[in-house]
Amino acid sequence: MEFMSNITCPLCGSPIKQRGFFGQGKPFCIQCGWNLERAENSLKEKSRVSQFILVAFAVLAIGLFWVTSSIDRGKHPVTALPILAIFVLAGGLPLWSYLSTKRAIALARATPSVQGVQVQPVPDAFLQRIQSLPRPRRVRFRFPGARAGIVVFAFAILFGIMFFATARSGAPVGPRNATPLPYVFFVGPIVFVGLVVGIVIIPALLKEKRNRPLFQDGEVAAARVLAQRTVAQGKSSYSQIDYEFRASDGQTIRNSERDLSQKVFEDMLIPVFYDPREPSRCAALCASYSKLPDAEG
Repeated sequence: MEFMSNITCPLCGSPIKQRGFFGQGKPFCIQCGWNLERAENSLKEKSRVSQFILVAFAVLAIGLFWVTSSIDRGKHPVTALPILAIFVLAGGLPLWSYLSTKRAIALARATPSVQGVQVQPVPDAFLQRIQSLPRPRRVRFRFPGARAGIVVFAFAILFGIMFFATARSGAPVGPRNATPLPYVFFVGPIVFVGLVVGIVIIPALLKEKRNRPLFQDGEVAAARVLAQRTVAQGKSSYSQIDYEFRASDGQTIRNSERDLSQKVFEDMLIPVFYDPREPSRCAALCASYSKLPDAEG
C-alpha cells in the first residue's frame, strides 16, 4: 500500500499535509478546521502508545549497550554508542510525531477559519471526469507493486538458474547415494511466487471480475464518506470506510468497504458504481484494483 499523498480538503479545497508516524493518523485542515475534532480524538487515543514505544526502545537500547560493553570488557565502549543512538532515535520518532501533530492541532485551533467555507464537500474534478465518460467505460486492472514483483521474481529465477548451472558443472562425480543437488534453490522462488499468486492475486482478480460490469456500464454516484477507521489485522492494518449515496430511484444506500488508496476520509466525495436495478449492489472505485485510465489526469 502507498502512503497518503495529494490530499485536499473536501470543504475548502486547500492542500492537506499528512501528519503522523509513517503517514498514519487523521488529516485535518488548518484553513477551515475540517476533521480537526476527529484528528484530536485519534491523537488522544495514541498518546500512551508513543510513550510506551519510546520507553520500550530505550530499555532495549540500554540492555544492548550493557551487553556490548560487557563483551568488550569496557575497553571499547564507543562501539556500543551507535547501537544506543539508533534505538533511542527509533523509539523517539513516534513521540516526536505525536508532539508535532499536537502542536499543529493547537495552531489550527488558534488560527481563524476561512470565511465562506462550504458545508457540503467541494465537487472533485476526478469524479466529474468519471461522470462524463461514455459507456462502456474502459477499465484496467492495476495491481500495486506488480512491476517490482516481476523484477524480484526475474532476479530470483536468474539466481536459481545460475546456481543450478554452477552446481551441475562443478559437481564431482560420486556414488549414487551421494547428497543430491539442492534443487530447492531453483524451485523455491517458483513455489513462493505461486503461493503469492494463489493467496493474494487470484482472489483479487475474482473480485475485480465480479465488479467489472459495474465499472463499465453501471450508474455512477457521488458518495459521501461518513466514517473512516483503521482496522488491525494481525501484524498489518487497513483503512475501512463507511459511505452513503442516493441512487437514481431516490434510495439512500449505505455500504462499508476497504479503502485500498488510503486517501479517503470523512466528508470526502468518492465515485461509487451501482446497478440501477439493484442499487445495493455497488462498488467504490477506491476499494478496487481497477482503474479508469480515460478519467485519470
